[in-house]
Amino acid sequence: MSFAKIAKKHATTLVLSALAIGAGAYVFVVDRGSVTTEEATQRKKNVLLAWRPDEITEVVIEQGASSAKLTRTPPDALGQHFWEVTIGGERFPAEAQIVDQLLGTLEFATHERVIAPDSVDRAASGLDAPRARLVVTTPGRTTTLAIGGPAQAPAGAAIVEVHEGDRASFQVITKELVTALALDPSSLRSRDLLPYPTPDVTRFQIEGPSGMFALARPTDGGDALLLDVPAKDAGRRASRAATDEFESTFSRMRAEAFLSDEAARRASTPTATLTLTPKDTTKPKGILVLGGACPDKPDLVVALQTAPTRAAACVPASFLDALSKPEGTFVDRNAFFATIDEIHEVTLTAGDRRIELARKGTGFHERAPEDRDIEGDTGRLFLESLLALRAKDFLALGDRASLGLDPPQGKVRLVSVLPSRNPDGGDDDRIEELLIGKPQGDLVPVLRVSDSALLGIPADRARVLFPSKITLRSPTVIDAPQTSLRAMRITEGDRVQQLERTAEGSFALKEPRGKNLTADLGFGAELAASLLPLRVERFVAERDDGSFGLANPRLVIELDLAAANDAGAHTVRLLLGAPTTGGSFARLDGDDAVFVINPKIEAAAGKWLLDRSIFTLDVTEIQKVTLTPSDRRKPPLVLDRVGDALRIQGDETATAKAAAIRDALADIIPEGAVRIGPPRKEEGLDPPAVVITIERRGLDPDAPPAVDPQRTLRISLGAGDAFRGTNVTYARRDGIDATYAIAQAKTRVFFDAAR
Repeated sequence: MSFAKIAKKHATTLVLSALAIGAGAYVFVVDRGSVTTEEATQRKKNVLLAWRPDEITEVVIEQGASSAKLTRTPPDALGQHFWEVTIGGERFPAEAQIVDQLLGTLEFATHERVIAPDSVDRAASGLDAPRARLVVTTPGRTTTLAIGGPAQAPAGAAIVEVHEGDRASFQVITKELVTALALDPSSLRSRDLLPYPTPDVTRFQIEGPSGMFALARPTDGGDALLLDVPAKDAGRRASRAATDEFESTFSRMRAEAFLSDEAARRASTPTATLTLTPKDTTKPKGILVLGGACPDKPDLVVALQTAPTRAAACVPASFLDALSKPEGTFVDRNAFFATIDEIHEVTLTAGDRRIELARKGTGFHERAPEDRDIEGDTGRLFLESLLALRAKDFLALGDRASLGLDPPQGKVRLVSVLPSRNPDGGDDDRIEELLIGKPQGDLVPVLRVSDSALLGIPADRARVLFPSKITLRSPTVIDAPQTSLRAMRITEGDRVQQLERTAEGSFALKEPRGKNLTADLGFGAELAASLLPLRVERFVAERDDGSFGLANPRLVIELDLAAANDAGAHTVRLLLGAPTTGGSFARLDGDDAVFVINPKIEAAAGKWLLDRSIFTLDVTEIQKVTLTPSDRRKPPLVLDRVGDALRIQGDETATAKAAAIRDALADIIPEGAVRIGPPRKEEGLDPPAVVITIERRGLDPDAPPAVDPQRTLRISLGAGDAFRGTNVTYARRDGIDATYAIAQAKTRVFFDAAR
């Protein structure tokens, strides 16, 4: 909300009123020199005829027995002034936002009307004993504003007495303006508990339930915090994610409520201590002690600032949680510190092989070994692979030669933007270097030069550190649209499934062949969407070395593609090998490059693609339902259609039960097919636990409702089991040569009804 709008109509000060505590009559005193003619003309609708904010040196607010005095600090090194507030003889930083809003409200405040002095009864108007007083001082000037009792109109308005030098007036101001000015003096105290902003701190010492350690800023001007003594891992780089979260958390540390020293002493149970060392060596350390439940606010904890000044407050428990994390949380296992958007240059070197990549607009440019532009997706995939490198363990930095580090087997140099902390601006370069050693078992030693940490990187992930033909290969390995798909053939062990695209765009099941087996349109479309076009998660090797499980692939997907994207009709075969982090190893038949594919591809291809809609029915067509339990001694439960509803024979009043069965029939959608062929013993379908017989009317809407025997469905429910993480019931439909799995949440009502 702009102050200009406040000047037009005081009702718009509701936002400011949310910052006020309490309400009442106020006195405002401003000691100033004479009001100029220009001010009197331009501000004749304003409550205060003169307003010169740059000259204000002091503001005093009094409310009953409470008072606060705002004063400007001397200019700092940058020439900036700040407000401080004195309450009860103690000086604190002022809440800048509330001070600015208060002064802004006063600057633009306008009256509803002016009252003739001889018509005002001071005592009756509450002006002889005002309930509050505010004083603003400028050199040689004092103005007095008294906000008294209620005015006759508008509702909630108040009478104001204003003295500006030798000028005096009585005015009426709105309820909203009164509320905006009705500040509890204590609200002017800053609620920030951290004595120094986190960017101004050079060292954080944390003593919590998990022990003591410290985080320190490097002396070389970098932005990565380091673990510092007494940390066990002193000298190692701290995790960017962990330290960003830590600094962000404490930059938001604000008091929910302040406590008296006595109340804090009784409630405090020191659990964690944070010691801050400021960059400015002339300033003392800051100390915060957290622990103990706040009086009457058990969800908050006591926070004591014991240096450089004293303060006691209640804060959310999340701040204590942040100080309770163990040192290991902050140890950085990542190879690199930069984020992907900060990187603007990377160089890989191994022997006489070299790849150099730099950003160019929204894409990249390869400088070596070729001079060419690289698409943005290709460059980002490469950078993502680098940034995903993470140590499985830290290794001892012993004999460099035996580790293959002297000389190294390869080098990586990554250059990124280091945002400047200099007020004059200008970004710097952050340079990160890695030296790669010889494999030590399943780990490759990688020396992080910035902190001399020796990272044990899994060998299959470390391949990305070496320049190769696949380093800057496009991640799209099958560049064909879904519309080009003519057929899919999926082979997994003995299971073979083949789907062909129909002229209508759906899928026809060619394999397996079985009684009334058809393809599931949703499953077929899901698989096609995951494959076309096919974008790999990352490349891992130029060729299969036998470690990727591709010699005997677990799953083979064959795609028949029509001509598209400058390619003629052709067939591609995708071979899936061993599972790995983030998916499965794979390659294309006829292409040596090994890559990792998204796990959703195997999830879509590794299941029966059989039609799930065979259990779907329109409940409005149902004429009769019979639930027959396996125990023949129990009578079946029968539901008949009566008008627009289904009713249970012999228990027509059980409408809720009948409605539950009807709704369950409308929701019999299986998770998928389990197998084809006759049911197995463990499926509990011979005999079934419950048989649901559904008799439906004919399809002719003009014919009288009568059962069409040709449309009768029989669904058999068997034993329970788990299927893809879901508790299911095995089920079959008569005439379909396959067993399906239906979530037990959908079948329970039938078992309950048949008991």
